[in-house]
This record gives sequence, structure tokens and C-alpha cells, in this order.
Amino acid sequence: MAAPSSTSHHLFLLTLALTSILLLSSLPPSSGGIRATREEEEELRKMVLGSRPPACVNRCMSCRPCEATLVIPPHQRASYGASSHRGGDDSYYLLSWKCRCGNKLYQP
Repeated sequence: MAAPSSTSHHLFLLTLALTSILLLSSLPPSSGGIRATREEEEELRKMVLGSRPPACVNRCMSCRPCEATLVIPPHQRASYGASSHRGGDDSYYLLSWKCRCGNKLYQP
């Protein structure tokens, strides 16, 4: 009769172990985990290229909707004799943020 009590003891231990694992997995991360997450977010924010769009609230006079948009300035060809000319960089454009409403652009 030692076998049935031994089996129930093993079943009890298995149930206890599974319950403990489920409870531990449902707990929120520790403060160290939160700190690591904030550090990771800071690293990601630093790695983002470019700038963020401006808040265009009240920038388009009374026009609605006023939304941020990227603008490519008209291409200005440098003369070949100018020292600022870089060979092969004709396709390089600077992008800038503007506020747009309809067909009109406004400074942010």
C-alpha cells in the first residue's frame, strides 16, 4: 500500500511545481527589468535618424486640417567651378518639416 501514497505524493509535488511556475510567470517584471526597458527605449530613441515632425497646432491660420509633412526643396544645381560641388551628389536633397493645409505650406 506504499505505492498509492507515493504516487499521490508525486502528483502533489508536480501540481505544486506547475502552480509555482504559472504564478511566477504571471508576476510583473522586477524594477531592474523596468530600468533595462527604459534604457533600451532611450537607446532606440537615440538611434532614430532625422527629426520628428513638428506640432502644427494653430500654424495654418484658420485652415483645417493642418498636418506636418516632409518637404524637398527645389534642386539647385551648383556650378561646376564651385568648391561646394560634390561629384555624384546630384540626387542628394535636404528634407525639412513644414505644416501643410491643402496646397499651402506654413512654417512650423
